[in-house]
Amino acid sequence: MENRETKVVLAAPNFGSALQVALSEHLKKWLKPEEIARRSVTDDSGMQKERLKQALAQTHPTALIAISVRPDSDTIAAYTAANVPIILIDEETADVSSITTNNRLGGQIAGEYLIAKGRKKIAIISGKTQVQGGYNAEQRIKGFQQALSAGKLSIPQGCMIEVPHYSREDGVEVMPKFLHIGVDAIFCAAGDNCAAGLLIVAREQGVRIPEDIAIVGFDDLLIAQLSTPTLTTIRQPLIEMAEAAYKMAVIHRDEILRKPQRIIFKPELVVRQSA
Repeated sequence: MENRETKVVLAAPNFGSALQVALSEHLKKWLKPEEIARRSVTDDSGMQKERLKQALAQTHPTALIAISVRPDSDTIAAYTAANVPIILIDEETADVSSITTNNRLGGQIAGEYLIAKGRKKIAIISGKTQVQGGYNAEQRIKGFQQALSAGKLSIPQGCMIEVPHYSREDGVEVMPKFLHIGVDAIFCAAGDNCAAGLLIVAREQGVRIPEDIAIVGFDDLLIAQLSTPTLTTIRQPLIEMAEAAYKMAVIHRDEILRKPQRIIFKPELVVRQSA
């Protein structure tokens, strides 16, 4: 790599999700504050394109690390022409380096675990699927459905709900619908923060977790250890993912410019009190 100062553009839709915040915080273990230029690029594909190109022109970065963002072909071409590698975290697209967890396997593990616990009426909450950046949400659902199919079960009517923000408020809003239907388990593929919202409503309504409803989250964020009860979840190795992104952006920059790399981490079930 030519001798130039490291300047990594770190982009995310809005740095509003707990996953985006956690990954950006972990990256600070390896990158100094002056080496990072954070850019919120929104969820709108047109706005993302404009803001990513602005970041390239204004910052002159040595690399782009984009969390939960899938750049279009024009943006990729612009960065490639400028010899700036792109590293995607929690997303994938052709001809660009990416770092993800095997989300389909994560959904499968969650489904198999709840079935093994004897649950029969299992709901799922996911992020939006038919949108840009919805690939991983789709994969988690497919893995979950695969597990249910193998167990001769299916998702009950009205028990697959998509939420927009992966937030605690999303969980608070959705939980009454599941209580009305009478589910006995929920896989919160929309993440641990959303699952924490489910737990809040359960506590307010006197629903026993896990006796009445078992809940499994996704990510293994700090909230999973602090919630009441503590949250069984599917762990993404976020520190390892952030370190891999740093190494691609700084240490192996020239290598991934020539040949993009794809790293897929294996998810793990972390059993706590909620399921």
